[in-house]
Amino acid sequence: MKNLKLGISALALTVASSVFAQTTSNPWLIGVGAHGVNHMAVASGGVGEKFNNFKELFHSKNYEITPPLSKLTVARNLGKVLVLDWQTTVGNIGNQRIKTGKEFMLMTGLGLQFKFNGLWNEDSWFDPYLRVGASYLRYDQTGVSFPTNDYANLDENGLPTLTKGEDGATMGKANHFMVPVGLGSNFWLTKNFGLGIQGDYVSSPINKGASAMNFWQASASILFRFGQRDRDKDGILDKDDLCPDTPGLPEFQGCPDTDGDGIPDKDDNCPEVAGPVENQGCPWPDTDGDGVLDKDDNCPNVAGPVENQGCPWPDTDNDGILDKDDACPTVPGLREYNGCPKPKEVFAQEATKALENIIFNFNKATLRPESNAKLDMAAEIIKESRGNYVVVGHTDKKGNDNYNLKLSKERAAAVVAALEARGVSSDALKSIGVGEQNAEVPETASDAERAKDRKVVVLPADASTWDTLKKSDVEIGTPKKSTKKVSTKKRRR
Repeated sequence: MKNLKLGISALALTVASSVFAQTTSNPWLIGVGAHGVNHMAVASGGVGEKFNNFKELFHSKNYEITPPLSKLTVARNLGKVLVLDWQTTVGNIGNQRIKTGKEFMLMTGLGLQFKFNGLWNEDSWFDPYLRVGASYLRYDQTGVSFPTNDYANLDENGLPTLTKGEDGATMGKANHFMVPVGLGSNFWLTKNFGLGIQGDYVSSPINKGASAMNFWQASASILFRFGQRDRDKDGILDKDDLCPDTPGLPEFQGCPDTDGDGIPDKDDNCPEVAGPVENQGCPWPDTDGDGVLDKDDNCPNVAGPVENQGCPWPDTDNDGILDKDDACPTVPGLREYNGCPKPKEVFAQEATKALENIIFNFNKATLRPESNAKLDMAAEIIKESRGNYVVVGHTDKKGNDNYNLKLSKERAAAVVAALEARGVSSDALKSIGVGEQNAEVPETASDAERAKDRKVVVLPADASTWDTLKKSDVEIGTPKKSTKKVSTKKRRR
């Protein structure tokens, strides 16, 4: 390979994503590797000569390459951006510039690195740096002399012709003080292992007239870094790890969160089952299994719907209809009336139906025996209701109006008496008569048709109406008989 692209091309890599890097958490580094020395690319002379010489940097034939383990690096981070290192290189090196044979070379010294990724992310696997050092060089060039202007005598290749013993500037020593300046980069393949390359220009600030002693040096190393302990290998140093023997997460200072509920195991009462922090990491229980968590359940030991906060729907009046569906939750009732008792209007209608076609003795207010069954039925209906009712007597239009009115009052009172005799409370009933006031069938109609107007009706009474009525509106005295003749064969009921 004729063109050897060294550290300059490597530094053209784009900045990579963050994985592993030498960090302040692992401040120590040791590296071993090999190096090569190039005297031919040293810049000297005019601008054109300097440019031509610089091109020699990329020709592999110009390098005196040493075997592996010829370079040792020990480094220590001083912070995110500064590293102090000690680098040593050895090998048998010839100086192609002045055409000397191989001589033993030892260079060792301290350097200061400026880490670029410390400015944005010290955990990047790509770890470039700038280095300046101060080194001791042992390279015996005793007796080698050359003209003060080392380009005064050039051979056919444009190189100075220098020999031992000639007059001119003489190096005259084997020990030198050198200043290396260069660029390098580490490439971290794992957390503690990586590769490194480095390129330096090494010059002598003392032998200013002897540029032949200056050289370029390129090196490659295998790197190992180490530092503080991390027993559980979770990436969190033991000094910062609250659970140093159990791998954990950075957000919990090195402690694990087995169930992933955001509560570290050390603070989690149920570390293997996810639960909220409000319940110390345990899931909320549902003791009664009704699907409503105990924390939201007003009756945690009795199953109930979520709509009632986990409690069963009550049935306050024990009528078999839940309060939520009961229009009268404190009073027993019937389903057909939405949990309310049967309305008084319905009892009144049923009692009226039971009293249909009851029979009175002709032209009297006394009931005939065949009406007993109807009265029994009406009495049971009214007793069940426990309400207050008014019994209203009606007649047809035939006969004297006053007589009919009086007769209707007496017959209504007779029905009340009959019902009370069958167990209806005396406080539950009152009676009135309205005669033919509400009769609809004409007086001239047949008896069968007029019978529709001869009836007793039971009506519910509210409190205000009830208080205005007497027990009965029957007047004391003998009713005036009708002047209208009625066949004895057709008796009024």
